[in-house]
Amino acid sequence: MEKIIPIYKPVGFSSFDIVKKFKKETGIIQKVGHGGSLDPFACGVLLLLLGDATKKFEEIRKWKKTYLAGIRLGAFSSTQDVSGSIEMFSCERVSLVQIRDILSNMSNKDTMQKVSPFSAAKHNGQPLYKFANKGIIIEKTKKIFLGNIEIISYKWPLLTIRVETSGGAYIRQLAEDFGLEAGCKSFVYFLERERVGEYNISNCYKIDKLNNILN
Repeated sequence: MEKIIPIYKPVGFSSFDIVKKFKKETGIIQKVGHGGSLDPFACGVLLLLLGDATKKFEEIRKWKKTYLAGIRLGAFSSTQDVSGSIEMFSCERVSLVQIRDILSNMSNKDTMQKVSPFSAAKHNGQPLYKFANKGIIIEKTKKIFLGNIEIISYKWPLLTIRVETSGGAYIRQLAEDFGLEAGCKSFVYFLERERVGEYNISNCYKIDKLNNILN
């Protein structure tokens, strides 16, 4: 069997949780993996890879993605997202004009992005987040492409954007970098992956329907 199954991952589940749940509910004996992690605080499109499709992981993880991201300005998170320890900062309100200028400068170009220390990227065979959770920050960078960045809504201190990216981009890092440019700390408080390659939210199975997928 070679099959790609798009699942809508809810908040609170790890990507591996969804793989385990799928295997348990379907009783499938073939190998099952996924096409790129979504953190527990995030939701959206998660691709399950069945059988020989797992061999295409490196190809699939490079597919273009679209995210809807909520950014909280004037605050710092120890994990760059809502799951960390939050500390408020006093800063001047950032204007919509400033936001547009910053996002315009960040979009539609290749850039060297700092790899989020809380990501699943590896260092000496171990995920970076395992080092970060011990207080050890491993600094790495990678070349990515940030496509169009659309402002969906803004009411200080909350900004919502839609971002088109190459595979391998870190939205948490984008949010932190944006805050640095704006002179104001920031973190991601909401993240939904809307699209991976040709698969989008409307194509996805809900997790309460997993046992019917292979019927």
